[in-house]
Amino acid sequence: MCPARETSYVKAVDMSATDAQSDAQRLVETDKLRDIARRVLAQRVSRYGDPAPDLAPLGSARFRHDGRRLLVGYAVAHPGMATALVQRVQEYANRRDMHIMWLVTPESPGEEEIPAALRAAGFRMDERLILMGRRGAINATLNREARIELVTSYDGMRAYEHGSRRSFYDDDTPDDRMVASRAADRWRQQEQGWYRYYLVALRNRIVGGCYVTLWEDIPTLMGVYTVPEARGMGIASSLLSYVTGEIVRSGRDPYCLYVKTDNPARRLYDRLGFVALTADETYLSPNQPHL
Repeated sequence: MCPARETSYVKAVDMSATDAQSDAQRLVETDKLRDIARRVLAQRVSRYGDPAPDLAPLGSARFRHDGRRLLVGYAVAHPGMATALVQRVQEYANRRDMHIMWLVTPESPGEEEIPAALRAAGFRMDERLILMGRRGAINATLNREARIELVTSYDGMRAYEHGSRRSFYDDDTPDDRMVASRAADRWRQQEQGWYRYYLVALRNRIVGGCYVTLWEDIPTLMGVYTVPEARGMGIASSLLSYVTGEIVRSGRDPYCLYVKTDNPARRLYDRLGFVALTADETYLSPNQPHL
């Protein structure tokens, strides 16, 4: 073999080995992501364990009672039975004067026909969320002026809730009574060990926050916000870098979050290395307000 051909052959072998290694790495990462999605699904299904109507032979579903609202999720409709299954759940809810909030994962086996059946029954889609997962701490460009701290008092929780309402509800002047009431609920949940809340301060003003579940197998980052006047300043990146570092150091890696499909924050999460795992759609029965 001449030297030129020998060199080309060696390069081809090296490239083939590199490609095979890359494929193997991709398969490993895919398996890890599937494992995250499976574990998140398991921890969410466990929340739906209340009494339910008999759906045989149409399929099955999980239920949770929340006052006058019936939460339905993780349904499996046998082929051609989705319409009848939805109708039977509606009859069950109507007898109890309950509204229905139905969670659908369209890509899951047995749920493919359910969205069309819900729409035909007058349900409307209230929101579509993307489940995103990640492993390891986030290494991002930080805002060195931002100070991240735990919420350690009820007054701090009120500050968190005030900023949250400004960010998520476009409300520049949140009602004090609503802020106080929701902050009291959040403070009680944190004291009971369900969640851990964080704040971001910039130049002595609260500009962002988030909280993390403490009771789940895979922690969920929730309520990530930046107040309007501080957006584009690296607040969310600094917050997520700090919080995910704490999660990883505590040995609870991996972690996840949910984001609405039309939320511009999705681009930030992509840049920070979060990977989309699945999508959830929430449908509301007729004649009930948006969530």
